[in-house]
Amino acid sequence: MKEISFKGKVVVITGAASGIGLKTSQEFVRLGATVIMCDVNEVSLQKESSGLGSAAVAKAGDVRDFGYALSVAAEAERMGGADYLVACAGGYEARCCKSMVPFYEQPVEVIDWGLDVNLKGPVYFSRALMPQMVAKRSGVIILLGSVTGFEGDGVGAMYGTAKSGLFNFVKGLAMAGAPHGVRAVCITPGPVLTRADMSLMPTLMGRAAETREIVDVIFFMCSDNASFITGTNHIVDGGRLCMYQKTY
Repeated sequence: MKEISFKGKVVVITGAASGIGLKTSQEFVRLGATVIMCDVNEVSLQKESSGLGSAAVAKAGDVRDFGYALSVAAEAERMGGADYLVACAGGYEARCCKSMVPFYEQPVEVIDWGLDVNLKGPVYFSRALMPQMVAKRSGVIILLGSVTGFEGDGVGAMYGTAKSGLFNFVKGLAMAGAPHGVRAVCITPGPVLTRADMSLMPTLMGRAAETREIVDVIFFMCSDNASFITGTNHIVDGGRLCMYQKTY
């Protein structure tokens, strides 16, 4: 296995102020990359990016805004062009919008939020940054899925709907990028201990994942060790989905 190093590389990470996005940012910096950290929470973003020194650049904004994606792309271009995009920004709309009601009672604003953040955000950032990777004839786009994309949800129905959309979108990215040396991979976690209540979700392993266990997969997929992997969805769920499969 080749040693993993990202020295001199430019990485864009959305949802970078907390959770998987923050841990991924920290590890990319440790491995020599320059990271553009993107998040809607400007206070947390400034705090976390400042702790990483000059190798981290904070760009606060809302992933639902294509103009924001373009401004991040312009920043990456000034640095020599993006080599990697890790699209971590997302959220369960019912919780994030404080609207824990059945789908048929959800306000349309909550429905829009769920689709826009979880699906259009990754689409916008991929569209804004992929031309730089094509020009460099090299790059990797990582999308963060969720097992909810398989399971569905009757309350935050758009979260699962959007995540299942990413399972297909990654195929389109791979098809568009392959002639230019650009790969695309979807990584689909089960419960991850980014919040305490994730420990309540059952898995075959009897626990939720540590954040590092998802980040390790991200780094493998970004590295040359995964150079023949593209257009695929990789489930990292401790066997959660196996628990609901039936044998006929």
